[in-house]
Amino acid sequence: MLFVYGVCCSNVFGNATECAIIGSCCMGGVIIYIFGRISGAHFNPAVSLALFLRHKLSAMELGLYIIAQIIGGFIGCVLLGLCRRAHFKEMAGNCITDHLISLGNDYKKTGWCYVSAFLFEIFGTFVLVLFILASCERDNYLGPTLGLAFSSVLIALSGIGGRVSGCSLNPARSFGPALMQVIAGGNKDPIKQIWIYLVGPLLGGVIAAFLWPVFVYA
Repeated sequence: MLFVYGVCCSNVFGNATECAIIGSCCMGGVIIYIFGRISGAHFNPAVSLALFLRHKLSAMELGLYIIAQIIGGFIGCVLLGLCRRAHFKEMAGNCITDHLISLGNDYKKTGWCYVSAFLFEIFGTFVLVLFILASCERDNYLGPTLGLAFSSVLIALSGIGGRVSGCSLNPARSFGPALMQVIAGGNKDPIKQIWIYLVGPLLGGVIAAFLWPVFVYA
């Protein structure tokens, strides 16, 4: 709830792209410091799936984590809508925009926009999950700097891919806003493109989980 609220709120109320990126990414570090010792603070189905594949979660725990993440993300959208005086139609849901193919002073959306967004969601989540496994699986050696390091990684990835896919890297972060906009009669693009933000991050997390032992034992 706090993560999705913070990320979407930064995008809705941020006065500049840099403000939105820094605000949303720093929220990730904040919740790590708050909830890290309680639940591990992986508020991302892609991270939970990777930890399951690394035998750090049972199947039941994985299911409960994902249910909690989806419900929490949706509640975060409701909270943001209430803060916007019950205006639920714009929830900062991820969707592919028209800025990738430039034609002079105009822009054109092509099929490659969707492919590149899908590929970046895979790549970005792969990097993010590798970072988490490297930071936490081996005795949590980053210790008290983990939250700051996590925010730095998100800022770096957002700077690289923010204009490609919105840099979600988290199915729960994208599904809640997309669903809320449908319910409220807002923009339908996020729910039409939701497959990118569900399949891409989950696939990136799976790849990272299987390749991580190669980095450790190479």
